[in-house]
Amino acid sequence: MIIISNIISFILISYIANSFLTLKYSKNKSIIILLLSTTIVCLTNFNGASPLKSIILLAIYFIYVFVQYNGRIIQKVMTIIPYFLIQILSEILVAFCLNNILFIKITRDTSSRGFIFGTFFSYAILTLFVFIYVKILKYIKSEYLPKYTWLAFILPIITIILLVTMGDYFDLLHTNPQILITTVGLAISNIIFFFIFMLAINSTNMRHKLQIAKQKEELFNSKLDLLSQQYDNNFRFLHNLLHTCNQLNSLFNDSNYSEATNVLNKLSNTAYKEFNAIYSNSYILNYIINNNLSKIIENDIDIKTVIEYSDFDNLDYHTQLILFEYIINLSIDSCIQVTTSDKIIIIKSVKTANKIILKILYSCLSINESNIKKNI
Repeated sequence: MIIISNIISFILISYIANSFLTLKYSKNKSIIILLLSTTIVCLTNFNGASPLKSIILLAIYFIYVFVQYNGRIIQKVMTIIPYFLIQILSEILVAFCLNNILFIKITRDTSSRGFIFGTFFSYAILTLFVFIYVKILKYIKSEYLPKYTWLAFILPIITIILLVTMGDYFDLLHTNPQILITTVGLAISNIIFFFIFMLAINSTNMRHKLQIAKQKEELFNSKLDLLSQQYDNNFRFLHNLLHTCNQLNSLFNDSNYSEATNVLNKLSNTAYKEFNAIYSNSYILNYIINNNLSKIIENDIDIKTVIEYSDFDNLDYHTQLILFEYIINLSIDSCIQVTTSDKIIIIKSVKTANKIILKILYSCLSINESNIKKNI
């Protein structure tokens, strides 16, 4: 029975590890490591558990998981500690129920009826926990685990130390059950706290995913809006171009070359301004400029973008939208106030020494730096 329980124990912890970690080696090598680890545990624990053997068993679990699997340290700890704690608790709870409810005496005699029943029911509880725990772990992404996750294991580790150093807890069921029940209650509260912590992480992950989905939806809608704007701008430009071509034909037919030259220069200037206005390496900046294109053209503002670096992934979509919208609106409003004919907006970006530099040049009468800093 001991050998079978040891084999089941390693199968269960491997099941948890496989759901949360990745194997380091090939399938054949992994099976060999599993068999060697199981054999070591069976040899160590062939005549039943004890406090010292529990510590050795925990050490073997750690060595096995760290050798067999890839992953962050916190992931491997999340695989071992909850499983080992439940393994101890299931034995104690089943022993308590058999001893005090069914009045079956629990001993370390591996051939006794109480030991066989206790082992069977404790591993049934352990298996149920493993399946529930794996279901939870499937929703936990390792990259979303906060840096302070290890704090959640301080109390469980302390509880494990108390349980494995307090002596033979089967004897405590008869001599001092109050201490054992108190310690078990503490362990159960630790497990509940750990599950609440994991569910909180899962809730945070879901909110993060929803935020990403919302941003993707906003990005998709803005692309549709941009396509609609570009269609309207192209239609307006082509309509004006057709009108200008007819005007040029009429002027050439009348040999009015001077006026034709002026019309052609005006057409070239308009095409240059609109091309510079609608094109940049930043999609979001394109979107903002196109939203304000009519205002830019109406106020005869020249706009130029030199976006050498456009990877603003450290800012989410909504933040980039707000930032560029504020910059463009500020620049346009300042240019409108200028009475001279030279109204220009230049937007530059470059990456230097791991820093992204965004430079804005625009015509203005004065700059209110404090107000700009406050709004940004």
